[in-house]
Amino acid sequence: MFAWPLSSGRRACTCLLALLIALGWGLPVSGAKAAPSASLTRYPYLTDSIQASATVNWATTTAATTGSVQWGPAGSCAANTTTATKKSISVNGIAEYQWKASLAVGPDTSYCYRVRLGTTDLLATDPSPTFSSQVAAGSNAPFSFAVFGDWGQAYASSANADQANVLRRISTSGARFAVMTGDTAYADGSQKNYGDLQQTGTDISAVFGPSSWGVPGRSIPVFNVTGNHGFSNGAVQVVNWPEDNAASSSGGKYLMESYPSINGSTARSYPSFWYAFDAGRARFYVLTTAWADGNVGTGSVYADDAAAHWTPSSAEYKWLADDLAAHPRALKFGFWHYPLYADSSGQSSDTSIQGGSGRLQGLLDTNNVNIVFNGHAHGYERNKPDPAGLVSYVFGNGGAALGSVSGCHAFDLYAIGSGGSHCGGAPGGMSNDHVFGFAKVTVNGQQVTVTPTDELGRTYDIQTYTFPSHESDSQPPSVPADLTAAPRAPSSVSLSWSASTDDTGVTGYRIYRDGSLLTTLTGTATTYADGTVTPSTTYGYQVTALDAAGNESAKQQTPVAVTTPGQTDISPPTPPGNLAATAPSGTQVNLTWTASTDDVGVDHYTVVRSGTALAPASATATTYTDESATPGTTYTYSLTAIDAAGNPSTASTVDVTTPPGSGTSSATFGALADASVKQASAASNFGTSTSLNADSGSGVAMESYLRFNVTGVGTRTVQSAKLRLYVPSDGTSDGPGVYACTDPACGTWTESGITWNSRPPSAGTPTSDVGAITSGRYVEWDVTPLIAQDGTYTLVVGQTPTTDGTVFSSDEAAANKPQLVVTTN
Repeated sequence: MFAWPLSSGRRACTCLLALLIALGWGLPVSGAKAAPSASLTRYPYLTDSIQASATVNWATTTAATTGSVQWGPAGSCAANTTTATKKSISVNGIAEYQWKASLAVGPDTSYCYRVRLGTTDLLATDPSPTFSSQVAAGSNAPFSFAVFGDWGQAYASSANADQANVLRRISTSGARFAVMTGDTAYADGSQKNYGDLQQTGTDISAVFGPSSWGVPGRSIPVFNVTGNHGFSNGAVQVVNWPEDNAASSSGGKYLMESYPSINGSTARSYPSFWYAFDAGRARFYVLTTAWADGNVGTGSVYADDAAAHWTPSSAEYKWLADDLAAHPRALKFGFWHYPLYADSSGQSSDTSIQGGSGRLQGLLDTNNVNIVFNGHAHGYERNKPDPAGLVSYVFGNGGAALGSVSGCHAFDLYAIGSGGSHCGGAPGGMSNDHVFGFAKVTVNGQQVTVTPTDELGRTYDIQTYTFPSHESDSQPPSVPADLTAAPRAPSSVSLSWSASTDDTGVTGYRIYRDGSLLTTLTGTATTYADGTVTPSTTYGYQVTALDAAGNESAKQQTPVAVTTPGQTDISPPTPPGNLAATAPSGTQVNLTWTASTDDVGVDHYTVVRSGTALAPASATATTYTDESATPGTTYTYSLTAIDAAGNPSTASTVDVTTPPGSGTSSATFGALADASVKQASAASNFGTSTSLNADSGSGVAMESYLRFNVTGVGTRTVQSAKLRLYVPSDGTSDGPGVYACTDPACGTWTESGITWNSRPPSAGTPTSDVGAITSGRYVEWDVTPLIAQDGTYTLVVGQTPTTDGTVFSSDEAAANKPQLVVTTN
């Protein structure tokens, strides 16, 4: 795009920065077009996020010699100041400082920060970046992380639209952190390849240019994996991707050190990068499997790497063996570069690390490592689990030029590459924009879901694994406290208790009546209604807690006694009338209703929020305040009147969406146009109908097209986007999916002209799908991957196999029209 002579120095770079900003090529702060200080040369980004610290990195001119980070909990960004350390670097012949500062954070906390050079706030008018610190070790809370690799390639004017799309998708994925699979900054991992915010050109600023790592990196910490590209320039990786705290805390290494001659290669200084960190109940292992392409001697890159790193006497092998033995975790993940298995025309399976005892694969199998992610082969591949159950993936599709898939071995279950090449169950003929991408990996207990996502946000080959636990658990949960029992009818007793605690998590409760087991409950509910009692009878109740290993807590020392009523009352109260809900803040919902009536008298009201029981309301209450809501969330509240005999009324329900939290805003957009198309009436238009239809099946397929105009995003980041359609009367046990519409015709169809024959094509894989749909309320789809900025978007509802047809209210309906709710910060 622009070429500045090196003799122009920093002035030329500053002018280029100003020109880029003027042309709308904003810096990577939620797509912001604000101008940070011209002294900032690499936008701040995060690395090395462990339990007690996270590292902020950035680069500047040499205009000053001191740097610092102001940071604190979200909302108090200037609460702390940490002095940064610097390294002198040269980026394409220009002297710069690379800075880093390790922040002493606690886990599971939201922080914000700003960076300074001397007294200059380098972010100027840009908002303070925010991030969430590492998931607390031992936590059972679900979390997600991103996996990507083989990226950092720049073409003319530093452009690489595919890579920019991938990084932008990662930035909105909800990942807590990211792990690479090697090969960053082509061609050789030099500081020139990494580049900065100002310089452009082929192989220049492929990583730290305006549209690259600063986009996700300011809020998503990354863990570096070394590959063969840049292996000889490993010292650059040490400076640019510091992970020394993770290495130190795990007894690993993250440094350059001397390697002897191996298989006739020349003795040289190369990276030794191996370390581990914890997130939740999982252990993450980052390993070195790489070698310098130009220094193989009589061996090969695979053979030399194995000889250097993966013999039982090598330092890395011994460290990994010791750490695996010391951490019998429920889940273990591995990350390295050379692929354990790959169908690639240029980067085949690494047989030097395959095998049993004394090989890397054998070491992982023996220690119950669950899943590994590799790179090197430039495409996507999912492989069959090995005999020990180890699952392996290849994610080498982060932005560098793609390679083709070939060979198609039996181990390959699904693979896609350039030119439409494919193996296993993957479709053929896929364009390259379906191949460039990353993985979103979600961990929920022993369940791991891998969601490959392409550069346009389309997901495919989604796999969920439930891995066995290899931990020994002999510790029972605590005794459930505060057990109460109350008669609610002649034939009903209500029990409640406080939740138990356990080192691995409570999975259920057992109810005992008069010393005998009555029932076993699964889940975390802390109430139970015993409907098998006799009137005017006294009973004694005890409750115990269970964990996943089957350990049972002790019972309460003394059973809780209760006597059931003697009267007979079988008439329920009337339903609460005129139930309404308002949300004055992101964490508060207020309910109001008209009192129920009963022939004997209302005893209390039960309040349930989207399936979760809240504290009851008194018999005289006609209002209720819930102060435990989550910002930006849609809830269904259910209110039931209970009389003294325990008879429940019919429940009244109401939906409400809480406003977003501090620093965020939410906007609801109506459809500009919507219409159904029907295969059975392929030439007919239904644009004036008050209904939208979705169905599948030969000859009866129906789809609905909706267009929304999103405005007001500007420089903000889209945190979530929800398509909401109302189901007036026709629910189903298997609802439809929502698909992206990316064809040029997606922007030109009209409500009065679209038919089945003229409809623009949509993506082959749904962005979001739903199961059962209940009538009389809105159903939501998460379409966040499709909404990135201001613009006009077409969403398509339908296509996926459904049990029966579904009908939604269209924009022509009198009420409950389609909505697109977009939340930004």
